[in-house]
Amino acid sequence: MKIDTQQKIIILPEPPGRVKKITGTRFAAILGLNPWSSPFEAWCDMTGVYKIPFEENQYTAAGKAIEPIVISYLDKRYYFGKGLLQGPEAWFKKTKDQMRYDHFPEQPIFGGMWDARTKTAVYELKTSKRVEDWYKRGVFCPPEYYKLQGALYAYLMGLDEFRLVLTILEDKDYANPAAFVPTPENTIVKKFSLAAEFPEFAAKLDACLAWCDRHIAGAVSPEWDPAKKNDVEIMKALTTAHVPMSKGEDIVAELIRRIEPLQARIEAVSSDIAEDEKTLKTLKDQLKSELEGRMKESDKKIQAEGSEYVFEVSRTAPGLDTERLKKDGIYEQYLKTGYGVKININRRKEVS
Repeated sequence: MKIDTQQKIIILPEPPGRVKKITGTRFAAILGLNPWSSPFEAWCDMTGVYKIPFEENQYTAAGKAIEPIVISYLDKRYYFGKGLLQGPEAWFKKTKDQMRYDHFPEQPIFGGMWDARTKTAVYELKTSKRVEDWYKRGVFCPPEYYKLQGALYAYLMGLDEFRLVLTILEDKDYANPAAFVPTPENTIVKKFSLAAEFPEFAAKLDACLAWCDRHIAGAVSPEWDPAKKNDVEIMKALTTAHVPMSKGEDIVAELIRRIEPLQARIEAVSSDIAEDEKTLKTLKDQLKSELEGRMKESDKKIQAEGSEYVFEVSRTAPGLDTERLKKDGIYEQYLKTGYGVKININRRKEVS
């Protein structure tokens, strides 16, 4: 794999073998219509170059717990509780493991997992406390990337109707999702027709197929976007080497073994004196200002002696005006090339 920082692309030595499908989430990302993801992130995930690790949190956990409650509620509300609206488990004659990651095994390129369906409509269920994302000028208007997700699954099923469901949660619902009770006020349904909403929908699939030819078969990523948080996270991971910690004789492992307890002790002491350091800095800044104010124009230094320390303020040579050099177009001529090396020691996230 070659990372071209000038072009902001990744080049693979050959087309990847096993490639993940274009799911509802990746579909909108590839089209540039998902604000939370990007074509570059989708490419890295599909090709196996890198996938941002999934971290379970209270929001995703609540969504999983509440989804079957909402499906049951919607079946009672719209279909008299006859079981016409059901989740994937009821529609597949397979185990959960077999159909967990793809509900369209017959499709070679497109796939994904829908939430619930009837014989004539597919449902996409979302939970959120950010109601403002779903309304425009007081009108319920689901985000475009969610509409595309529902539309893709309807298209792949040969259906025209898809419905998006927003379940509005409060803090108490995240704390105890099993106790959530759906109502018409907190669970809102929007019905769409694929033909009416996206009359040129096949063209979107064609655009994705062309994207696959260019970037998957061509083994060249789309550009990464430095303004996209996930793109930056991916590039940071791909450009960071990791040293395996072997249990044998390894000078790196031995040095780390000796450094860690010392670092921990110093951090413990530092936390105890953090407030003193803050106060000390404030006082030293005030002292510097006072001493500087007492210097004559001919003085290079000024000293004040305490009982234990000598406090000295010195005049230093003026620094370079880098902004002016850049403006005059000569800054780059004198900028050093190459790189320096420094060591940082940061506490691991999982270590309390």
